[in-house]
Amino acid sequence: MKAKIQVVLCKCCTEIPSVLRLESLSKLASESNNVMSVMTVDAICDGKQLAPVMNDVKQKELDRAVVLACHKKDVSPTLLRAYRRAGVNEFMVELVNIREEVVLPHANEPERAQAKAEAKLRAALARSLMLQPLERQTEEMKTRNVVIIGAGVAGQAAAKEAAKAGAHTVVLEKSGKTLKVPGVVMQHSTLVGAEGYGGNLKLKIRAGEKVESLDAAALVIATGGGWTQLKGSLAKAVKDAVPLYKLNEQVQVDAPIKGPVVVVDSPDPSGKTMAVQDFAWDETLETVVELKKKHPETEIWVVFQEMRAFGLSELVYKEAADAGIKFIRYDKGGVPKADPKNPGVLSVRDFSQGEQLNIRFGTLAFASIPANPDNRLIAEVLRIPMAADGGIRRGSIQRWPVSTPRPGVFVCGSALFPKSREAAEAEGEAAGAMASAFVKRGTIEFGGVVAEVEQEKCSACLTCVRTCPYEAPFIGAAGKAEIRIQACQGCGMCVGICPSKAIELRNYTDDQIMIETRTLLGGDF
Repeated sequence: MKAKIQVVLCKCCTEIPSVLRLESLSKLASESNNVMSVMTVDAICDGKQLAPVMNDVKQKELDRAVVLACHKKDVSPTLLRAYRRAGVNEFMVELVNIREEVVLPHANEPERAQAKAEAKLRAALARSLMLQPLERQTEEMKTRNVVIIGAGVAGQAAAKEAAKAGAHTVVLEKSGKTLKVPGVVMQHSTLVGAEGYGGNLKLKIRAGEKVESLDAAALVIATGGGWTQLKGSLAKAVKDAVPLYKLNEQVQVDAPIKGPVVVVDSPDPSGKTMAVQDFAWDETLETVVELKKKHPETEIWVVFQEMRAFGLSELVYKEAADAGIKFIRYDKGGVPKADPKNPGVLSVRDFSQGEQLNIRFGTLAFASIPANPDNRLIAEVLRIPMAADGGIRRGSIQRWPVSTPRPGVFVCGSALFPKSREAAEAEGEAAGAMASAFVKRGTIEFGGVVAEVEQEKCSACLTCVRTCPYEAPFIGAAGKAEIRIQACQGCGMCVGICPSKAIELRNYTDDQIMIETRTLLGGDF
């Protein structure tokens, strides 16, 4: 059956037309074989502009499309749903990112940008002819449990939000503290193992001396900050230095605090063991303002390399300055130091004035909070990536800020990176809401772009089994590798690393990639 292709050119408002000649791209598309329709729209991400595009698909009974627009994550979900409703298989839609890949890198080279855009269009059309319709499958979830790791501010907020939406919550708390949260609280419990996939996870929980099994549909990681370790030159020089949260606790209970009080951004300002961090300044400002209100006679210094007082915290910064709290900025050439022989004096060069200051203090606190060491074990157990600063790596900050690359696993609060109580609580609510929404579906959707093994070529070398971050490949009854498609996320790692070339990724087969590459290079090879 002859392919019937629709080509959609998106202006991305005004960015693309400012560099490219869209009329030339439109002409190239219309003169290409199998192209039955060419349309230009102002913004394909605008739902209102999708209607005429989809009407065109229905009227001309088109079966595939090539869309030249911006980043896939920005346009893909809504666009693919619209094509599905119009009768086009979503895997027959080829998205070409000409904004980030052509227009932005070649903004000052219009002729080069035009040639590149035309080459990408030709390659996309060639690849489109090779596409095959793929289908998704569904599987029932075996449980409705939302398991939350950690019962701090974010964990409790997640539990309450998930329970409010009707999910059954199980909170794992490694301490023995009593909690007033919905669902079941497992004290002295930690995650030690996991298998399965989002929707049907099987967890191993160490509860005291026992290891128990627990089914989970969704998982929320809310492990909090590290709190316990203070490493670095200043922490070594000043043995009684405290992390910011300890100072905050003392302020809340009106404990006696020895002045003057100095708050520094990191126990290692040189950045050798712990980089300077700016995320705790909201907490710093609120703590020192409250301390000044309760003890107006106490002299307070805030020493920082960079400070970002976001939003309304800018008003707190002004309040602190008006109250007489002194702010000292330093740079790498004049980092704060303390002599172990005279630990009650902090030496720092004021960057703005160029003066060397010697500040005598009674209490030294550090706003920097290390990442929770539990994060590494949890990441290894769940086979999800970690960020460079020791937190759990999340998904797209724009679209899925509390998700992880593994479906059904969410992350919030200081498990990402240390943050203020208010931010942690808000993220906990978001993660709880998303976890409960995931569970309420009741089914898992899988398939589509997944790997498949050509059994005759497989040598059962286990390379794919060891490599896959989602535990999708396994050795089946025939002694050959097979793919657990419920777990496969279509990343293609097993395809690239298979020494026998026995694995292909649907919709990204060798033939499809080769025809696209040949077209881009303008020849055969």
